[in-house]
Amino acid sequence: MVLVTGATGFIGRRVAARLSTAGYEVRCLVRPAYKERRLPPGVSVHMVAGDLADPPALRVALQNVDAVVHLASIWTERGSRTFESVNYQGTLGLLEAAKEVGVAGRFVFASYPGADRNSAYAFLRSKGLAEEAVKSSRLHYTILRPSWVYGPDDGWTTLAAMTLKSVPFVCPVVGDGQTRLQPLWVDDLARCIEQCLGDPKTADHVYALGGPGYFSFNDALDMIAQSLKVRKRKMFIRLPLAYSLAGTFERLSPRPLLTRTMVDLLGVDTTTELGSVLRTFGFEPARFAATIGYLHNQPWRRRFLRRLLGQS
Repeated sequence: MVLVTGATGFIGRRVAARLSTAGYEVRCLVRPAYKERRLPPGVSVHMVAGDLADPPALRVALQNVDAVVHLASIWTERGSRTFESVNYQGTLGLLEAAKEVGVAGRFVFASYPGADRNSAYAFLRSKGLAEEAVKSSRLHYTILRPSWVYGPDDGWTTLAAMTLKSVPFVCPVVGDGQTRLQPLWVDDLARCIEQCLGDPKTADHVYALGGPGYFSFNDALDMIAQSLKVRKRKMFIRLPLAYSLAGTFERLSPRPLLTRTMVDLLGVDTTTELGSVLRTFGFEPARFAATIGYLHNQPWRRRFLRRLLGQS
């Protein structure tokens, strides 16, 4: 049995579905506030209500589990749910519970490029601390550091499409748009995670993962605009102003259009060597321009307004 944390999230839903289809028995740790409809439809999984901050629930969730895929993470701090308490302390609690229960299989952890305990960015600092905890846990681990992951209902191509379709005359861009990306299709990441569980050669390694090409954030916006058949002039927003706007959005909405973490990460290049997925996992990941068709024919203006009002 495989325990998947963060199974109601964008990546987690795809991973849970892929593992279930591949024949794994999947158990999902789901925070009590989340609704069942957010889990993969038609996919057979076991659900355990609990939180990373609840050691008894973690021990229950880990009973009879052979491996763990740890995807649960936060990108915006709210109240007591800080990057350190969730991304780091939550990982630490899960590792301790796994050792206590006796999980003998793989611990797959989804991190982020640039994760470092000494990072100036709180999100990357929390991921760096979590990586160190995983490495020192004495469990067999695989740490994955994917570049920007994209797919239906993601947090960035969807927002870019909303903005292009809904904001009149211009397309606002945080910073200068020159940050280098290597976007990775979400189903390709799920495939890599599945292979980690079954391939002993991936044990106790850290892998940086990216798609088959490099390009800037501006280039990604141009590809999305071309796919949507939209032409708008980019309006570049200086980082201090963007950071201030993001803080306002965070205070006003449970699902803000822009967060301070987004602003931070838009200044961090997330590229690795080309062919990283092919060398390690034996397949060529999908190309960005060929896989963003999911952005077509969506009610973007309605979704944009609902997001702006914090209703979705």
